[in-house]
Amino acid sequence: MEDHRLKAFCLVCELKSFSKAAVAKFMTQSAMSHLIKNLEEELGVKLLNRQGKTVLPTAAGKTFYAHAKKILDQYKSLGNAVYASANIVKGPLSLGATTTISTYLLPQVFYSFSRKHPEVSIELALSNTEKIINDLREGKIEMGIVEGNLKNLSVHSEVIAEDEIVIIASDDNPLTANKAVDHHDLVKQAFIMPEPGSGTREFIDDFLRGIGMSLESINISMILGSPELIMQMVKSGVGISLVSKWSAFQALKDGSIKLLHFSGKRLRRKFYLIYLGKEPATIAARAFAQFIKEYRFFAPF
Repeated sequence: MEDHRLKAFCLVCELKSFSKAAVAKFMTQSAMSHLIKNLEEELGVKLLNRQGKTVLPTAAGKTFYAHAKKILDQYKSLGNAVYASANIVKGPLSLGATTTISTYLLPQVFYSFSRKHPEVSIELALSNTEKIINDLREGKIEMGIVEGNLKNLSVHSEVIAEDEIVIIASDDNPLTANKAVDHHDLVKQAFIMPEPGSGTREFIDDFLRGIGMSLESINISMILGSPELIMQMVKSGVGISLVSKWSAFQALKDGSIKLLHFSGKRLRRKFYLIYLGKEPATIAARAFAQFIKEYRFFAPF
């Protein structure tokens, strides 16, 4: 349940753009502008100002936004309470997930879950592990699906899948001729690293420290926030990288990259479902948590 005009107004304020808000609401920009104009005419007050391409609330708009958010939260609570009392799995479900998980694990999960619970509307925000935990604590999302070593004791976490970090290089990198590599080989290579704050970056940093290599001792040629872009840069020969086996699978299959086997070590980690409290707050979130914990993921190799 929600008032579409209030939702539209809040989106414009948060995204500071009519066009971005329109995309988020799956509507045209003119339709979005009409909703806001209708609100302003009904109230007789200007709520938004355009400053170039940026849209900002007026003083009255800021007041309206604060109250609108509270009303939307009450609509959400009302709907969830009604669905729970009737034991109906329905309503919005706000999730945060890392790019790797969103790209390679969640499409199959969402397809199966939506077939079982078609009246649940999923809102997915992509971010790194650190921001997902912060968004969860601030109430911006109901649950998160993250990777890496969780050190935040304020969230409840449950393992949903296993992962392995693999070292990859372009198919013409001389190291691919070695049966195994060690830290002496790695220190001579250019590294393409994921962004700080991501679960993968934290895992890599811990791994390098564990084998006696500091970040200062390696040549970091690039820092990228997209696993897909990291794969493309490795293919082109810019450097080597450490990535999830899920993201490396297709490129390994077509031969455009090769695995580098580190002497006597496999780099394993886990994917986690996280939320606050003993269980998720809404019936839709509880249904999704139960579903994904029972889901059988088929590892790529």
